[in-house]
Amino acid sequence: YPDPATTMSSAADVELVGLVGETGDDESDDDDDATPRNDEISNHHHDRGDIAAAPKKAPGPGSSPFRSGYSSSDVVYAPLVLILSLAFGIFELSVLFGDHSNHSPIIEGDDESAAFLSFANTRWRPNDDDGDGSNCLPRFRLASSTIHCGVGDTIPLTTTGSTTGVQYCGGVRMESNHCVLPLGGAWSAQPAGGSTNSTPPRLPRRFGVGTANDTSPRCGAMEELLDGSYEGTDFDMEWIPKSCSVVPLSPLAWTRDAKCQSTITMLGDSHIRNLFTATVNGLRGVEFFAEAHADDAGKTGGIAESYEWRLWKNGTATDRINVFGNVKTDEPDVFNDCPCDEVHRCLRIAFVWAPTFDEQLGVMHVAMRWKSDVVIVEPGNAYEGSLVLSSGWTGVLDGMLRENANLRLGVLHFSWGHQPIGEREAALASWTTNETFADRKAYLKQREMTPPVGGLQGRKTFHFACGLGKVDVENDNVNAAEPCTDLTDTAQMRALITVLFDAFEG
Repeated sequence: YPDPATTMSSAADVELVGLVGETGDDESDDDDDATPRNDEISNHHHDRGDIAAAPKKAPGPGSSPFRSGYSSSDVVYAPLVLILSLAFGIFELSVLFGDHSNHSPIIEGDDESAAFLSFANTRWRPNDDDGDGSNCLPRFRLASSTIHCGVGDTIPLTTTGSTTGVQYCGGVRMESNHCVLPLGGAWSAQPAGGSTNSTPPRLPRRFGVGTANDTSPRCGAMEELLDGSYEGTDFDMEWIPKSCSVVPLSPLAWTRDAKCQSTITMLGDSHIRNLFTATVNGLRGVEFFAEAHADDAGKTGGIAESYEWRLWKNGTATDRINVFGNVKTDEPDVFNDCPCDEVHRCLRIAFVWAPTFDEQLGVMHVAMRWKSDVVIVEPGNAYEGSLVLSSGWTGVLDGMLRENANLRLGVLHFSWGHQPIGEREAALASWTTNETFADRKAYLKQREMTPPVGGLQGRKTFHFACGLGKVDVENDNVNAAEPCTDLTDTAQMRALITVLFDAFEG
């Protein structure tokens, strides 16, 4: 690892000294071994009954359906070619929205405004799966064996709140076959039965739902938002700017003033994947969660994940997650277009594994095809150890902003590890604040919103989120060094969405 004395410049940085261990292979062996490979994923394939798959089209020589022909040597933006294969990957996992009429409405009739006015009083719960795991993302299901806790000699084991003797690791339930990321669920209005003598279950403060944060004008620039600090106690905290507010992490809050369909596309490495997982759990109001890292075979074949939330016109609100493997060979259509004759609002979020400049150039076209309102990327991070910034990468992103006047761009930089940190930060700051379309770009360094608590998770795993690992068999360990709240990724997603929020306004 680099010498911390030469790579860190402040006391705040030293708190995360272990993060300099990030290299091109960003997952530990335990993390990667804890997840199924693509051939195992195929065994969990579900038919996607709501979309008819188009015939597969073989890619041309030396190409893949996820390649658009850009390279990091490109310096001039070329028009995006959107003539693409619509074939679905053979290793697709999906869960259908199903019959949403079976869920309780959060609004009555067609009064959509009622849902947005009372979003702080709605709560999510997973769909039932009869204990067979059918409503669980397979790699996010704990092993059918004894479950272990901790990273090395750090073991955050508790039984707090348990009346059955079940233990928790960083807040994650330690129970064989427990699902840490359900495929689908629904929201209900709280309190149940319309009682006026009770209140909804409290949400963690980091989501900003129902806190004092929403009383000031929304922050319009990252510099303004970063002038603030964390408030709260222990790991129940949120970032509060001095003179403006941060948008709550709620699908109803994000889509309140939006058109029917809003879409976010994320491209990057494991830190962007952690951002995706933290966002999904945050939108659902889940207090503790763990990430399941992909193995090397999965990364090589290509991975995409998607999340869709819908507020239906019958008053119900439901969501689902899909995951796709081998996407470099079989490009998936990760989203349905929202049926706007049946829904008030749809929120769609996708993550595509693309850690380098060239790999992101190969998939940027899907962000346009998916009609993205916001695109979030990482700038190569430790996967780009020498190239400061790719002119082809910045050129294509500028071209996308030129083509779509509503599009907003967020850049989230994991500024540790083997990379030209100082030069890259300066180049990104200039490109996002002084050059073309700067008013629609936001640049955020992950060390800029470091919580005043914790730090063990980052030092021990090089990530801010807890993960699933292996002691004897896959997924029999919760790799937690502290409470699994991921304050950092949660705060940073809220920050990016707040500054780029105009993209959602219809």
